[in-house]
Amino acid sequence: MIRALFAAALAAPLIAFACEIPGMKIHWIADYCMAQLETDDEIPASACIAKELALAFPGDCAAKRHYKRAMCQLSVSRGTTKDSVERCVADPGFVGRTVRNGGVGG
Repeated sequence: MIRALFAAALAAPLIAFACEIPGMKIHWIADYCMAQLETDDEIPASACIAKELALAFPGDCAAKRHYKRAMCQLSVSRGTTKDSVERCVADPGFVGRTVRNGGVGG
């Protein structure tokens, strides 16, 4: 099921513009859901991923900003980063494993 969700997201039209947030929207969603559930397994996160994929954003870059901020908020609230949410969001090195690896299991 999760692979089908990734395939559907990849089939969506791509907008050719630069975004300050690296990676693909689906990878940010996967990282956010796995972080929220405190797991590194995409299977238990599949319901969350499906729910998040249904949310509307003005574009992929806006979605990636949203999920990066949400992940930073989780990280700050859990004490896994000492930065503020704003500094975390501004940190280009703050990305989840799925974004860093270019996909799940990568």
